[in-house]
Amino acid sequence: MSAAFAIGLVLFVLAAAGIVVVLRGRSPAPSATEAPVRAAPAPRRLSRRSARAAPVEEVDDELRDVFVTEARGEIGHLRRALPYWRSVPADLDRAVPLRRSFHTLKGSSRLVGAPVIGDFCAAIERLLLAVVEGSVLPEPAVIDTIARAVATLPALLGEFTGERATRTDVSALVRTAEHLRGDAPAPR
Repeated sequence: MSAAFAIGLVLFVLAAAGIVVVLRGRSPAPSATEAPVRAAPAPRRLSRRSARAAPVEEVDDELRDVFVTEARGEIGHLRRALPYWRSVPADLDRAVPLRRSFHTLKGSSRLVGAPVIGDFCAAIERLLLAVVEGSVLPEPAVIDTIARAVATLPALLGEFTGERATRTDVSALVRTAEHLRGDAPAPR
């Protein structure tokens, strides 16, 4: 199975699980001829231990666990892809896997209610997309920003899981990415 297919399948499952969470409790009323059905026990809820915990009121633990496992895998992909791109930055095809991983993390983190990770990954994905499309050159400042973003992801994931208590401020890194894309003034 190709990596792209596997990622697509995981995103589909995450999306389907997200829809189930949203629709839970909205089943139609039974007709007069149907016997009432007992409700299934409620799934375990996401702990609110982390300051980065989801604004979503309910996130199934299984969905959360799938996200954490997949996020760790994507961080591993990023760690392997970055040196490959860094060795020949003018080869923009080498930046594509990085953009895809940030895109995947953006979408799946938003599905599980981790908007800080999602917004962070969206900013980095936009920078990488600009590089891949050729509107931003793969200069050392761009590559350094991507490297810092890759290095920051484990801390953000640790905050989401509650394994890390301290808060990681990504605002300066996001402003740098926006500046490099030409969307914002230089960060202070």
